[in-house]
Amino acid sequence: MESQRNEDLDLQADDGRKGEKRLARGLEDVSYLFLSQAGGEAEKGSQNARPEQAHPQSAPPAAPVVLRAAPAISQESLVSLLNRNAAVLEEGLRSIDVNVPCDPFGTIDLLLLDGRDQFVIAEIDAVPNDSSLLRGISHFDWFVRNVPVLRRMYQGRAINFSAQPRLFLIAPVFSQLLKCVAQRNANPPICCFGYRTVALPGGMGVYFEPT
Repeated sequence: MESQRNEDLDLQADDGRKGEKRLARGLEDVSYLFLSQAGGEAEKGSQNARPEQAHPQSAPPAAPVVLRAAPAISQESLVSLLNRNAAVLEEGLRSIDVNVPCDPFGTIDLLLLDGRDQFVIAEIDAVPNDSSLLRGISHFDWFVRNVPVLRRMYQGRAINFSAQPRLFLIAPVFSQLLKCVAQRNANPPICCFGYRTVALPGGMGVYFEPT
C-alpha cells in the first residue's frame, strides 16, 4: 500500500514536471505569434506611411515665340509709357515730373528720381538723334545752376540735392559717335537706352535695353 502511494506521488510529480515543460514549451511555441504580430504592425505601418514625394519633373522648355516689329511709337507715347513705368529702366526709378521747362534750352522730357533719391534727367527720342546728347548736357547745366528754384518746385519731397543729376538718353539706336562721347563723359554720368517695339496680340510692346 505504501509502495502504491509512493508510486502515485512519483507519477504526479512527473506529471507536474511535464506540465511545466509543456507550459514553457507552449510559451515558446506561441512567441512567434507576438513577433509576427509586431512585424505585421510594422509592415502595416510602413504601408500606411506616406511615401516620399517624387521629385517633380522639370517642365519642358517653352516653345519659342516668333515676334514681329511693330510700327514706330511716338515720342509722346514713349514719355507717357516711361512716366508710368520708369522702373523698367532701372530698379527703384520713379517719375516726378514731365516736360519741365528749362529756358532757354527747351524742356526736359522726363524728370526722375533713382533709388538714392538723386535726380535723373531723361531725354527721349522716337528717332535716332545725336543732338539729344547736347540737349541733355544743356539741361544738366541748367539744373546745377538753378538748385534753389528746384528746391521750391519740389519742396516736401525726399530728394538728395547734394548729388548732381544723372543723364539718361533714350532712343531706338545711337550712333557710334554719340556712344563714344557718352562713355568718355564723366560729368554728368550718361546712360544710353535703346528700345525696340514688338507687335503683341493685345497691341504693342516696348523693350528697353542699356547700350
